[in-house]
Amino acid sequence: MAIEELRALMGHENIQTTLRYQKITSSRAESVAKLSKANLVNNILFFHYV
Repeated sequence: MAIEELRALMGHENIQTTLRYQKITSSRAESVAKLSKANLVNNILFFHYV
């Protein structure tokens, strides 16, 4: 977990800062999910043909 993700979970005095970090965290979560899905599909295809 990156420092930005930890900060997003902690909250901030300034709402704009909190919202900025939440956006980074959401974006990161989406990219990790997409990468995980692609890896899963690749593994299924690989082992299907082995």
